[in-house]
Amino acid sequence: MNTAAFKLDPGLLEEITSLSGKLPSLPPVVRYFDDFSGEMRSIRDFASKEEVIFRLDGENHRVELAACGPADLVLKHVVVDWIQRFDPHSVHINCKNILSYISRREIGSLIYLITASPFDARAHWNTYVRSDVTAAHTWALRAMLHSLCRLNIGHWSSPAASIVRGFKSPKIDKYRVVRAGDCFLPLDQQAMIVNYIDDMCAALAANPGFIKNAELCGVCMLVMSYQYAFRPGQIARIELADVRLFSTGAVHVAVSLIKQKDNSKRIRVSRRIKREWGPLFDELVKRRENCTIRPEEGVPPRLLFGVTPHGVSRAIMELTADLTGEAWTPTDLRHTAAQRLADGGISHVGLTDFLGHTSDRIANVYFDTSPAQAQRINEALAISPIYSNLAKIAKTKTIDKAMLLGLPPDQQIGAVPHGIPIAGIGGCNLGQSLCTKNPVLACYTCSKFMPLGEPDIHQEVLESLRPVVTEFAAASRYDQQSPAYGQLKTTLDAVRRVVEELKADRRMAEDQT
Repeated sequence: MNTAAFKLDPGLLEEITSLSGKLPSLPPVVRYFDDFSGEMRSIRDFASKEEVIFRLDGENHRVELAACGPADLVLKHVVVDWIQRFDPHSVHINCKNILSYISRREIGSLIYLITASPFDARAHWNTYVRSDVTAAHTWALRAMLHSLCRLNIGHWSSPAASIVRGFKSPKIDKYRVVRAGDCFLPLDQQAMIVNYIDDMCAALAANPGFIKNAELCGVCMLVMSYQYAFRPGQIARIELADVRLFSTGAVHVAVSLIKQKDNSKRIRVSRRIKREWGPLFDELVKRRENCTIRPEEGVPPRLLFGVTPHGVSRAIMELTADLTGEAWTPTDLRHTAAQRLADGGISHVGLTDFLGHTSDRIANVYFDTSPAQAQRINEALAISPIYSNLAKIAKTKTIDKAMLLGLPPDQQIGAVPHGIPIAGIGGCNLGQSLCTKNPVLACYTCSKFMPLGEPDIHQEVLESLRPVVTEFAAASRYDQQSPAYGQLKTTLDAVRRVVEELKADRRMAEDQT
């Protein structure tokens, strides 16, 4: 190692050199398990390498250990300790953050933390490290110091681990976007996604050949992300053998819980696909087994979608951009699904299990932003001022009475949901005989709906349906897990939006005359 390239105090250089000379030999081969490819990876001649390549998620990730300068041998012992205990992804992230800290604060600070006594290191941490550092840097540095304690390197030993745990990080709000609501899809865009999935199911039933391979993979990935809040890495790791198809039409998918530092905490969970959407996965499995859909280069053929996690993210963002006009990430869909369940009254334990977390503390953030029971009823009544501007009506265009009467009978909307006659509210581009939505009130959240351009009609629908909310509340005895509130909130808020937009159009027309 050319130490002349690093500006370092001679005393620190002497200490780190002396410390490195007392370290035991590194293993000639370091192995880790690549769970994406399903095989063990080996790093040979680890002690002499200046660059380490981790193969993760079908891609190569380089770590320049030469940037650690005189501390490279110590860091290599730390990396070996990490590989033995942590997931390779966590090891790579920690290495990147250590190197980022070196480039930001120079190598001297890192070497001082390694060679100093725990109390001197704590003083250096509080006065120098924390003054200009990110939270991710401190997490990696603490992980390094904990490894030094386990390995008994320098002045660090097991009793000093309690001191390391007291090293503070900059305060950050990991869930700021959740508290602010910036990551939640608006109700109208969620309706667009559901409508698209339903349309794909209808197209598949009509003629499977009309659906392209990329479209089929994309909609199935969207289902796993939107309905079940799985991460891209989880979706990409689903194998063909993980999809169970039953003669009844049911489809179950087993998914591994990832993003756990400790590999021993990784478990598999099974999710049942919504019955109406099951044929999509049935067709996908058939095409994969027939080799109609081939995996990308470097992706194991056993994987269902045949793409890397990065490919999953890219596909979902492109698809949501086409559907809603805005590219939503799988993380946004995950937050939206969690908040949707919290609003529906799921328990803390249920939401924690749904998200695959090991602690229910993270679930609290969704309940903090979720309305109480009384507020939930107000939302369903479409009178809550908090939600007055959240939903947008999904419609094609408005029509007048003449246009409505001129439509074929099948395209004129009418039914009697909850004992309330609904007729003359508008038309449907698709036709009721081909529509899978039920009840007829779902038309208000459908993009093929053409509402009648008279607000009084829709205002009457809104007032007639509001008593239904209290009926649901009384029948369920305010069961917070009942999905009725969420469904009524979406539908009645869409009706209210129709009324508001039509009244605004009428006022604008009157002003112009």
